[in-house]
Amino acid sequence: MGYDIYGLNPQKNTEASEILTRFADENGWVEWEKMSDKDRKLHFKAREQYERDNPGEYFRANVWFWRPIWNFVCCFCDFLSEDDCDKGCSNSGEQISKTKALKIASRLRKLDKSGFIQDWEDEMMIPFKKAKKHNEKVRLELKEFQNEMSLKYGVGTPPKDYDKDDHKKWEEIYAKEDWTGSYPPSRKYIMQFASFCQESGGFEIC
Repeated sequence: MGYDIYGLNPQKNTEASEILTRFADENGWVEWEKMSDKDRKLHFKAREQYERDNPGEYFRANVWFWRPIWNFVCCFCDFLSEDDCDKGCSNSGEQISKTKALKIASRLRKLDKSGFIQDWEDEMMIPFKKAKKHNEKVRLELKEFQNEMSLKYGVGTPPKDYDKDDHKKWEEIYAKEDWTGSYPPSRKYIMQFASFCQESGGFEIC
């Protein structure tokens, strides 16, 4: 699962190269089946360059990266309302205004200039790494248990098909997972989001 964040009125710094429009249908969807391998490589390279040159058009993050970014924004951008913060917790097309997007960018850059965001990342990395080590042990325990269950029920049998006691045991092991280890703190991605906010003209979270 990922979050696609689109600029509502993004600043355009460069025009899209021809390879990005050549294979688009009337609705703008890329017709990949009409491309050669060479065309695909050129398309991806041009798309990466276009997104670097025009950061306000689109920002994407999987759920593991987006949640730390948005949590940080909501914690340190006190001008955002509770409703604004809730908007970032779903990908249902909620919008943040241009005024607030610019204020987010300004606040994040101010915090970064002071060194605060790097300090935050360093501090948050401690529990993150600890949780990752813990989770490695949990997954090993879960794998060993599932190997036992394969002998009992057959290879590939999902936990939902175990008997009541075995399913409860599987749930008990799975519940040991520390989700802190799934959400990496990242100054780099926070600042990429700041660049997006600056040039987005407001944004929609999908």
